[in-house]
Amino acid sequence: MKPPQRSRTRCRSIAVALAASLVLSACGGGSSGGSEGGGDIKVGVIAALTGIAAPYGVQSVNSFQMGIADLNAAGGINGRKLTVEVLDNRSKPEEVPALMRRLASGGANVIVGASSSPVTITAAQTADQLKVPLIVPMEAADDIIGAGRKYVFKLAPSVLADNGWAAQSVRAVMGAAEKKGETPKTAMLIYASAGAFPDAKEAWSRTLQKEYPGVKVLDSTSYDEAATTDFAPLVSKAKNANPDILLFGGNPQGAFLFYPALARSGWKPKATVGVLGGNTNAQFIPTVGAIADGDITGNYWTSLLKSADGAKHTPQGYADAYKAKYKGQTPDGVGAYYYASVGVLADALSAAGNPDDKESITSALRAVDIAGINGDKNGLWIVSHGVKFDAKGTNERAIGLVTQVQDGKYVPVYPADAAANSTVYPRP
Repeated sequence: MKPPQRSRTRCRSIAVALAASLVLSACGGGSSGGSEGGGDIKVGVIAALTGIAAPYGVQSVNSFQMGIADLNAAGGINGRKLTVEVLDNRSKPEEVPALMRRLASGGANVIVGASSSPVTITAAQTADQLKVPLIVPMEAADDIIGAGRKYVFKLAPSVLADNGWAAQSVRAVMGAAEKKGETPKTAMLIYASAGAFPDAKEAWSRTLQKEYPGVKVLDSTSYDEAATTDFAPLVSKAKNANPDILLFGGNPQGAFLFYPALARSGWKPKATVGVLGGNTNAQFIPTVGAIADGDITGNYWTSLLKSADGAKHTPQGYADAYKAKYKGQTPDGVGAYYYASVGVLADALSAAGNPDDKESITSALRAVDIAGINGDKNGLWIVSHGVKFDAKGTNERAIGLVTQVQDGKYVPVYPADAAANSTVYPRP
């Protein structure tokens, strides 16, 4: 549902004010005149502080700033502090090129962003045109890494990838069901028609067809997230089909309405499976209530991931620090990936022959090698599997994590090397 104009204007004003305060923050002092001359190193951030992707953008900026503050407290990059300039893309891809040109011409030799897949695809194209390195922390669409990319570095797996969240979530639920001796026979897919969710639908379908051909997909239905507020018809359609596994993909504005509608229907499939978006948002569990229990989801991150022994920066520590700093708000994997991206940035800047030169930073990013949680030099990498970029800028060590809501928490259940508990099937 669209908020009243007055509310939209007020929210935009607040977000723009937030952006202004972030730009003015020096995060550790020193010269604020850009990266040249051995002063502070400026990092540009393109984020959706207003518009449809603002729930992602605000948290990502908050988290990135936390990571920069922790890095500066540890001495920065060879004694140089980092400053951050944040620009609001208003969730509009067409605004990104001008914003990136502004950052690149203003002393930012590396840019981070840009909050959602549609906006980030444009940012990736612009990065190659400007020849400025772009770090993409959590944005998930496969098209972000296009043919011939030279300046884009994508940390998270793509939704469409064989080792991405969608495929992994199918393996998690099928493995648990087979272990229980209750192999599912049918599935149904419901997904938002934009963003990364058509990719999720394709990955779900492909994985079922190739690896679990005994599961029949009864139906595959998309919905317009911008126009759909009543999910009762979709739930009724699913209930009548009665699949063993119901796979759903949508952002918060979809998931926060779909799951309550599912609860009201009185029908409970043996498994509900999601991917990112609304199912992993920090407000999903408190918003949709008991129907969240047992939900299996391809997830960016969870605070229950095990960190390295003796680590100063941990998944739970980040979550606690965020909650303390931002008045009780609970972060999710969107923020965690942006926090963790500071570790990748720091390793590259430390190794770059000239941290004030775009090409030098680009070359250093290609050589980044992080083994796993806390595997970077500063221990800021808190999102499971490590980082090593291939020639295209894809993180070849990125593997989709799967969590299940157990006792009101996102518990890692798949793959085995990240699991803290077993997947429960059928759902409680």
